[in-house]
Amino acid sequence: MPSRKLLRVLDTAIGTLLCASVALILALVFHQTRLQLALPLICMAVVLAVAARFGVATGVLGSVVSALLLAYFVYSPMHSLHITSSDARASISWLLLGGISLSFLFTPRRDESKHPERNRPED
Repeated sequence: MPSRKLLRVLDTAIGTLLCASVALILALVFHQTRLQLALPLICMAVVLAVAARFGVATGVLGSVVSALLLAYFVYSPMHSLHITSSDARASISWLLLGGISLSFLFTPRRDESKHPERNRPED
């Protein structure tokens, strides 16, 4: 049976990959439409849903990876992390700020009574 730490790492990896795959699909489908500035808000909603299930670390990593993917594939100059449009930079900033802070605010805390090994004092 795998350890709890390994399961947490796998949960974080799965959630981060889910956020990244949604951001990549959105970037590839909507990169030349008028929805470019709304894509980070859609990604933020996905990040919050994933963070609620997989935890804060997943929300933070999902926000960062989604922002990087959108910056690279959607905003000009394409295939660069440099963004020339101030509106696009603001949109990516809202994804980062909102995704990270809301992940901390709305992610349920783990109940310490369910994990008695954490409550034991060190000898």
